[in-house]
Amino acid sequence: MENIVDELVKIHNESFKNKVEDKYFSEMMLSEQYEIYCLFNFVRENIFIEKLKKEDKNKISEKSQKEKMDFGKNEKFEKNMLGYVAFYGTIESIDIFEVAIKKEYQGQGFGEKLLIESMKNLIKDNENIRIKNIHFSGEKFLLEVNENNEKALKLYKKIGFEEIYVRKNYYGNNENAIIMMKSI
Repeated sequence: MENIVDELVKIHNESFKNKVEDKYFSEMMLSEQYEIYCLFNFVRENIFIEKLKKEDKNKISEKSQKEKMDFGKNEKFEKNMLGYVAFYGTIESIDIFEVAIKKEYQGQGFGEKLLIESMKNLIKDNENIRIKNIHFSGEKFLLEVNENNEKALKLYKKIGFEEIYVRKNYYGNNENAIIMMKSI
């Protein structure tokens, strides 16, 4: 993997209609209101979740957008990103801003693993610090999903999210958003 931001952009752009560039994730990683967790494996083994750390965020600000950041490479192993989840923190809730798994890994349980472990880690990480990050102190997780995205709806319900509201025509073309919540 040459550049973690490039990898995030690639996964996003194959998963969503609205296409983004490096700046989208660079700004997200530099913001205190976002936390990004990535699902990795090594040579198709040892699947694990990793939070992008403050040091990773600093590397982005120290380098120009065009420079490459070498993440996870050594002579024998290469880290392979399978997907990511971006959380957006507010005082009242933790919003799942975006979640995506590479197309070739969808339907294999990786989205469930990523969501369950990253939500657990986000809560644990915030409990273990002396000064709480006010952005990630809410009592619930919220998300919005297109009502036509049946796979995502099924996954969210499976891990404990409940439908709480419908935003009519949220995506345009008479496509509604389902707002879902999971209490912490």
